[in-house]
Amino acid sequence: MNGFALALLVGIALLAVVFLWKNQAARKKSTVSKAEEQAQRPALPPEQEPPQAVEAPAVAPVPEESAATVITPELPSLEMTVAPTSDTTAAVAEPTPTEPPAAVEPITEDQERGEAAEPLAIVEHDRLAEETEPVLAAATEGEQEAINEQKVVAAAESASPSAAPFPEEGEGRAESPASGQLQTEVMDFAIPDLVAEPKASEEPPPLVRLSLEAYASRLNALEERQRAALAQAIEQQDDKRRDQLQRELVIMNDKLALLADSYVDEMACYQQILDALVRLRHENGEPELTAAIDQLQVGEPAAAEAYLAHLSGQSHPLAAQAAHFSGQLAECRVDLQQAMERYRLAVAKEPGNPRHLQSAGRTARCLYKYKEAVPWLESFVQLSKESSATDPLALALAQRELAYTYVLSGQYQKAGPLYKESMTSLAKQLGQDHVEMAVSWRQIGEYQETLGEYDKAVALYKKALDILEKKRGREHPALTGILAKLAALCMELEMEKQAVPLYERLVRIQEKTLRPTHPQLVISLNNLAESYRLQGQYAEAEACYRKSLAINEAVHGKEHPSVAAILQELAKLCTNQRKSEEAQHYQQRAAAIFQQSVEAAEKQQGKEALTLEL
Repeated sequence: MNGFALALLVGIALLAVVFLWKNQAARKKSTVSKAEEQAQRPALPPEQEPPQAVEAPAVAPVPEESAATVITPELPSLEMTVAPTSDTTAAVAEPTPTEPPAAVEPITEDQERGEAAEPLAIVEHDRLAEETEPVLAAATEGEQEAINEQKVVAAAESASPSAAPFPEEGEGRAESPASGQLQTEVMDFAIPDLVAEPKASEEPPPLVRLSLEAYASRLNALEERQRAALAQAIEQQDDKRRDQLQRELVIMNDKLALLADSYVDEMACYQQILDALVRLRHENGEPELTAAIDQLQVGEPAAAEAYLAHLSGQSHPLAAQAAHFSGQLAECRVDLQQAMERYRLAVAKEPGNPRHLQSAGRTARCLYKYKEAVPWLESFVQLSKESSATDPLALALAQRELAYTYVLSGQYQKAGPLYKESMTSLAKQLGQDHVEMAVSWRQIGEYQETLGEYDKAVALYKKALDILEKKRGREHPALTGILAKLAALCMELEMEKQAVPLYERLVRIQEKTLRPTHPQLVISLNNLAESYRLQGQYAEAEACYRKSLAINEAVHGKEHPSVAAILQELAKLCTNQRKSEEAQHYQQRAAAIFQQSVEAAEKQQGKEALTLEL
């Protein structure tokens, strides 16, 4: 009996041991399964996620397969969230065969939360990146016009690449990390400056300081001197000098009409040359540069131009760049002949430099020297095509330069295909309504007008005008050129009714932008008066001629032949309006002035004949 009872007790004990062992094994298995399920479950929704160390969105989602450091550049020091480098289920250690089952330690609840929370950083950044995409797209659309404007400026630089005008010292630019390289250390982060801060011993870079008012005053004074020189050339019958001054005055009038744009362009040119001179002085320590630099800082480029012109004639490695810079300064003061000589020298020294070729070609075109302009601009376009660094927009602008030169030089068959290729690219890069498209339509309008296709020319001029009105406004100074072109063609086609509002707008713009006594305003007033007269609006025509008469008398004096010409027109208008007394007065005055001019010319011829006899 005792043996039976003992055996029964042993059996019960064994059953209890087996039951306890199975129960413990089941709990261990449940714990492991729970950890695996927790590690593999999807990320919590955003509102259930634990707080993140980084609040600002990352620029791009971090790859899961590599350790990623999320950094917000706007802050000087940030905490970092590091994604795990291995699969989350590997955090649970598998028991080795030699270990007893009891050696397996259960995974704590804190460990489960930590392993499940780590991937949330990636999910959060992915979500924020997706949310910022439409915002960035909207900003891009809103800024596209400004970007297109910058494209044109960048394209002009890209089309004429040149090495730094003068060698630079190492300027200590901070190195940025290689793209794709990820930071994995906790550190204070600051964005490196593109240009190193100047050392305490270094002087800040000098800047050109010239006000718009001072620039306008100087430009007007220069224009008046050129007109006086033109009058002298006409009096002395110096045809060559007269033609040159007339071409320069056309450019001068354009600069005055677009005064603000001219000011910005010229100050940028001065600043570029000033920076180059400062670097050259730093390299070579030439004391004579100090005076040129000091004067250029206040907007007086004469000393800098003289130094650069001298350097361009030396056997110096920077002679070609110096020639180009001195040519730019001559062009700023609208001395095209001097600029042409220096650009020609720059091309001779560096015939493969696109920048020299472009400047020389454009200046030669302004001087009607097409035999030089065409090959230079052809080389410019060819180099732009061959260069892998040339932007498509820059190439299109270069092609348009050449096409326009073909038109002016009479090579019409070459101009058409080149214009088509250029404008296709411009429309693709900038859009149909960009101001550069208006420039192209105007040039092609001139091309059609030269071919005698007047209706096509009118349509193209109107298309250019429409774009400029949308982009610049109806009375912006940039419209003066196209208004004058279109109005003159309408007058030639006997479309006076269309010409009148164009001339009226042109006069309003010039009265706001030009000085009250500017001769270009006189020309526009005379054209408006003639369009009024042909329309039978005699009173309006008379008012315009009276304004023109007052300007001519103030500029040339009351006995000048130009005054007599306007007096004759006033006499005709008064006759049409049956104002016989006023008409007679104007006619008598005009006749007296013409008589004085004839007598003065005869005296001058008599003096010349006497000189020849002696």
